[in-house]
Amino acid sequence: MITINNFIKDSACTKDTPVSFGRPDELIYGQGKAIKPLHMGKQLSEYSKKIFLRELLPLEEYDLVIILFSGGKDSIAAYFKIIELGVPKEKIELWHHDIDGGHPTRRMDWPVTQAYIRAFAEAEGVVLRTSWREQGFYGELYRIGASHPVLYEDEEEIKYVPASESQLESARIRSDYPQSISLEDEFLLKQYGFRMKFPAKSGDLNQRWCSAYLKISVADSVIRNMDKTRSNIKMLIVSGERRGESAGRAKYNEIEKHRVNATVKANRLVHQWRAVIDYSLRDVWEVLKRHNITPHPCYTCGWGRCSCMCCIFSLPSQWAGIKELFQEEYSALCHDEVILGFTLDNKKTMNEFVGNAKSCVYNGNQNALKQLITGHFTSNDIYQNGEWTFPAGAFKGTDGGPC
Repeated sequence: MITINNFIKDSACTKDTPVSFGRPDELIYGQGKAIKPLHMGKQLSEYSKKIFLRELLPLEEYDLVIILFSGGKDSIAAYFKIIELGVPKEKIELWHHDIDGGHPTRRMDWPVTQAYIRAFAEAEGVVLRTSWREQGFYGELYRIGASHPVLYEDEEEIKYVPASESQLESARIRSDYPQSISLEDEFLLKQYGFRMKFPAKSGDLNQRWCSAYLKISVADSVIRNMDKTRSNIKMLIVSGERRGESAGRAKYNEIEKHRVNATVKANRLVHQWRAVIDYSLRDVWEVLKRHNITPHPCYTCGWGRCSCMCCIFSLPSQWAGIKELFQEEYSALCHDEVILGFTLDNKKTMNEFVGNAKSCVYNGNQNALKQLITGHFTSNDIYQNGEWTFPAGAFKGTDGGPC
């Protein structure tokens, strides 16, 4: 087990916490400098030995730098770290996983997130690639049969990752589902798998399936599929996890070989860098302040975290905020609990969990509230006018678990 003690937990961080790692980075691109982690990674299991990496290549040796981009403060800080180190924008892609996957009626994420990430990419002049699992969160929640296929944007064209045999057969059987399906067909579908329950509040990705099925495996599938059109490529995947977020993330390696690294079988070198892992919450906000970035409206409206709007790790005050601003979505989730016979909290119904909690919503910025609710956000909104100030949610509500 890796033990790292010298980091500041988000719950202990304030606007007065001294800035440490959040200061401007030294331009090193093109100077042949390999990046070494602040804390050497662990090698305690066969798997950890397999992915262990002592140092990254010099940044100029990577053909493509992929930044996993949620639109949250940490992924923005990771992006600007790469920029400040000197990586040219033509070698950078922002990758966003759309958790809702174009579901026709239901959404789990903020209405404004898609507009925000596109506005950021446009304002910064970098390529944005979105990917998603067809039918998104609710397609997976109510899934009977194999998981739905993965799609992604590639040079303004929507492409499918080739479906497996189980996905193809499941799609054939449930072509008319749920309007009409026989018990026999339902039995056949269940042979390929089924979900029918909310993700658990757990660090185990087999239980917290939302991250595994709607983000991690989606990205992996896209990389493997793209690789068919590229040879001898070297990729660096940059993500924004930080030790201060949770006990689980405190143990992460800063650098390692990515899961899809396949130098022998596919001539595909893929390294991963958690570029802001040792940053405090205060460090991250300092980066956004330095670049005059308007954060995702959820922060301005009182949320301390920018994961999904209806994240399972949300606190009662945050759910009270959802109930206040998005009554229809909140009521639909309560109805899902009845249909599934499985509560989102795993122990209490939604209404029991929220109780009499006071809403986290901050009403002092009506423009941000309008953006959050309507989903309207443009590239003209990315940079702040006037003096940059911390959003209302900057230092609160950060103990809700992993993003």
